[in-house]
Amino acid sequence: MINKTRKDDYIYLVKHLSKLIDQDFDRRLSEYGLTCQQGRILFFVNRKSVIENKEVHQNDIEQEFHLSKSTVSGLVKRMEKKEIIIVKKVPPYAILEPSQKGKDIIIHLKKNKEDVIEMILHNIKKEDRINLQNMLLTMIDNLGKERNYD
Repeated sequence: MINKTRKDDYIYLVKHLSKLIDQDFDRRLSEYGLTCQQGRILFFVNRKSVIENKEVHQNDIEQEFHLSKSTVSGLVKRMEKKEIIIVKKVPPYAILEPSQKGKDIIIHLKKNKEDVIEMILHNIKKEDRINLQNMLLTMIDNLGKERNYD
């Protein structure tokens, strides 16, 4: 439940919305015995290998998600054991790809994602949706510029 006394705290509101989205994603992934992090990795591996037709290695996941080698290794092993991804050993690397089961999960979750987006944007006019998208992109850009000054 949202803390109504913090309705003017933009960071709180964004974090709260993000938390609700993550909880929904976790709930949907739990049907497949996957965690939110495993789901994100599955989508990343699929995007890189299937959509962009690039090889995916564990170090790509480490860099993308800012995770340690041991954390990624554990995640990949568990996902391989659940037959969500395929690990092809091609020395000196291992190439990661989504399995057919992983691809089926992605198709199901993409449909769910559309439902969640529609639920979030319910009762928001098309013009306001476009404005919201532009505002979010501007905020992301603003923080990205700020980070570059460090």
